[in-house]
Amino acid sequence: FDFSAISPESVLQPVLPLMLEDIPERSDAPAQTPSPATSTLVSLAGDAAGNLLLPVADANLLLGEEIRTLREKKNALSQIFPADGLASAIVASTRLTLEHCDLVCKAWADAVAYVEDMLRKQLVAAIGKEVSPADFASYMTFHNRKLFKPEYGPKPFCYAVRRSERHSPEGTVSIEEDAVGPGGDSNISQPIVSICAKSSTESFMTMPLSASTTVSFGGDRYLHAYLSHQFSSQSGSQLSLAAKARQFSSFLVIVGRVASASSFEPKYAAIVQNKDELIIPLDLSTIPTPKEFKDAIESLSPEQQSFAKAFRAMQLESTLFGILVVQIKPQLEQVLNLADDSLTKEIKLTQDLMQLFIKYQIPTDLLSFDGNVAGPDAAEIVAASAADRLEAVKSHVKAMTDMIEQEKKEELEQRKKEAQYSNPFAKAEGPLMDLMSVELQCAEMAAPMMKSASRPASGSRGMMAFSAAAPAPPAMCCAAAAAPPPGPPSAVPPPPPPQQPQPQLQPPQQQQQQQQEDRATASGQSSTGTRDYTQVPKQMDEKFEKLDTDAALRPTIINPSKTWTKKAQEALLAKPKTSTIGSAEQNAEKDAAFDLLDALTKSGALPLTHASLHVVVAATHCFDKSVTETIVQDNMNPIEKVERSCLIMASTIHQTPPAALINQAHQARVSSTSPMIFLEDTRD
Repeated sequence: FDFSAISPESVLQPVLPLMLEDIPERSDAPAQTPSPATSTLVSLAGDAAGNLLLPVADANLLLGEEIRTLREKKNALSQIFPADGLASAIVASTRLTLEHCDLVCKAWADAVAYVEDMLRKQLVAAIGKEVSPADFASYMTFHNRKLFKPEYGPKPFCYAVRRSERHSPEGTVSIEEDAVGPGGDSNISQPIVSICAKSSTESFMTMPLSASTTVSFGGDRYLHAYLSHQFSSQSGSQLSLAAKARQFSSFLVIVGRVASASSFEPKYAAIVQNKDELIIPLDLSTIPTPKEFKDAIESLSPEQQSFAKAFRAMQLESTLFGILVVQIKPQLEQVLNLADDSLTKEIKLTQDLMQLFIKYQIPTDLLSFDGNVAGPDAAEIVAASAADRLEAVKSHVKAMTDMIEQEKKEELEQRKKEAQYSNPFAKAEGPLMDLMSVELQCAEMAAPMMKSASRPASGSRGMMAFSAAAPAPPAMCCAAAAAPPPGPPSAVPPPPPPQQPQPQLQPPQQQQQQQQEDRATASGQSSTGTRDYTQVPKQMDEKFEKLDTDAALRPTIINPSKTWTKKAQEALLAKPKTSTIGSAEQNAEKDAAFDLLDALTKSGALPLTHASLHVVVAATHCFDKSVTETIVQDNMNPIEKVERSCLIMASTIHQTPPAALINQAHQARVSSTSPMIFLEDTRD
């Protein structure tokens, strides 16, 4: 048999990548309709207005020609192959039909690829370049400025750390993004734009420093919504938290999660001061959409569904990323009983206080103004002025620093004597031994001295008797004779006078402290009237399920990266140095910050009044393909999809219908592209 005859090349392939522009249908072309004998002919529907495809009559003519050539080829095969047997005419006709279908499918794919490539080139030619995820993010920032009303529009996430408008900022805290890949507005890090709702409330939230210490804080609170987008699993930006302090300024940055309506759970903390720049990279991870989650647990047992729902509830609350900023100077004034703005120009005093609290962990009671002070004539000043309070604190700080310096000198002298006693026959090259060698000998003899100190009492007595009876070595005697007679010991500054028990504070201070305690106590109750931030992810998830018909909006969890970067300037005239902060350094930074917080609040007795809390809830709109392929292959406008997601998040954050958020000029367009969000408003 001639198997080469089974070739579909002579059969017409009715696939043509043609687009016609407003060509009227020929009146003389008869329309092909299926007959009872030829049920394989396809009858297409009528032409739509503005359709660029072939007219229906021409398309049916092509289909009819395909059937005619296919029948002719089958008749030719019936003449070559027998009616029965393994290689029969029926088998040959079946193979011919399948090969023809394969060629038609390949021709269809080639035609679609040709059209898509043509559209892709036209799109790139119209824009001037291929749009990248970074370019799309830049456009959405531009688009949202025109879409939203000014009071509801996204704003840059960059906030000055300042006491009031009449005070200079201590620094800035921002979440910045770096463009990843080609495109974007700039190669320089810029603050992200977020939808923000600010609330000023008198209720206080709590924050644990340890198992025994809990601190309460108030101040302004900001709820941010950040919408990211991914194309083909690629994001156009990398986020990082940046905290920058000015010279002679300082503040605290605490990163954690919002645990409940009245509690904040800190994870990381750091002190930012004196032109420090702390950069914390942020990692974004998504969780399934509400629709994907429901589809995944649909076939599970009730127990398995209950477990999955409980775990997802925890994941949703984990999307609340919290940043707490605490100002140090106002809290120092409060804990030291100083007047407002007393430490604004006291740079050295502020630095000394922070060193005493962090490095030496001096209690604040030893440094604070205790309510009375002795004047020049030793008379008690009852109504002390702001200057008197400041001078009293300065005297306490000076006395404490002098005592610490004296203790350092005495300890150093003791170590020198111990080193000389341990090696009395050593020859010094100069009049005195080098200080570094003395310190080295002190370190070497520290271990045996500790062991001898832990011996029984009998051994101690024997050592003391031997020391008393043994004569001094000759070298020691010579050194003692050559040395000048020691002068009188330096006078240790007297400690501050003991504080007299004060039954009550001055009336203004007592009233202010009582109000703060009342507010701190009320913050733990559920009837404060403040917004429960832990309910925001749940509310947003419900709206995603109802209004996100594409199931492309995923809740996103923000986590600090394991490695940070810090640029610090050790001295005023030194050059800044950049260092990497790992897990060990992060723990040290957190311990130092918590030690300072413990001192500033008297272990939780005083609330933090000058603080601000930023809560960020994030979501990611995910596209399966790149920007260009989404437009060309899916025939989808990603701007409209991301616009709808942004309106869903904005309405949840501001608790306002989407129609009230956008400008009047965009009402008609948005209602036509995303009618579901307006229908949701009418149902509500």
